[in-house]
Amino acid sequence: MKQLLQRSRQELLWLSYQLLPPHCPLCSKPLQAKPDGSIATLCNTCKAQCQSHAPSRCPRCDEPYQAASIAAHQCSQCLKTPPPFEWIKTAGIYTEVMAQAMNQFKYHGHPTLAKPLAQCILDQLSSDITAYQPDLIIPVPLHRNRLRERGYNQSLLLARLVGKALDIDVLAQAMIRTRPTSPQSLLNASKRHKNLHGAFKINHTLPPQRVILVDDIVTTTSTARVCSELLSHHGHTVAVIALGRASLK
Repeated sequence: MKQLLQRSRQELLWLSYQLLPPHCPLCSKPLQAKPDGSIATLCNTCKAQCQSHAPSRCPRCDEPYQAASIAAHQCSQCLKTPPPFEWIKTAGIYTEVMAQAMNQFKYHGHPTLAKPLAQCILDQLSSDITAYQPDLIIPVPLHRNRLRERGYNQSLLLARLVGKALDIDVLAQAMIRTRPTSPQSLLNASKRHKNLHGAFKINHTLPPQRVILVDDIVTTTSTARVCSELLSHHGHTVAVIALGRASLK
């Protein structure tokens, strides 16, 4: 009976794809069916652009390097100021395609992009997340004013999809943002950390946990550092995952 239902489901999916062919949400190209009858969430071109990596990266903060020969060495920022997190890992570098996706996801009311973007994270980072053996996933919080404007916290949407796929609990309100802050994208590196100083607080007292902190894009690591420092102060061990790794131009 179970096999019959599964076969019927695949046939219905196939029929629906013939009548209303699904398209890539980023470039509108037709999407291809997988062997199990399901449909890819992104076309191969866009997926590759969202999972593209530099030749080598800092093993601590995922900062892209130009030369592969220094892959095992931490970057100058991590050596000068050791971060409060164990590591940052991202699905890929911040390409033009990823920038367009995040712009639609964050600022133009397209929460459905959470699914394909979370899948990029899972494709690249599932083994790293599992090996870390986290107890809990915590998203970077939005201030209530920004949440009211946007209607959703993009980091929470990603966190929930990752948590569901890997069977890890997600605590949405573990941290809260206590005051509105200027968008980090408008600030230089020195102002980003100052912008976030005192902007977060712990909302739930928990015993020490191994935490995965979820952000959308990492640029200067300011958000990751401030949130991880707060969590570490309360006894937690923190690793950070995000969709993309950008660098200030």
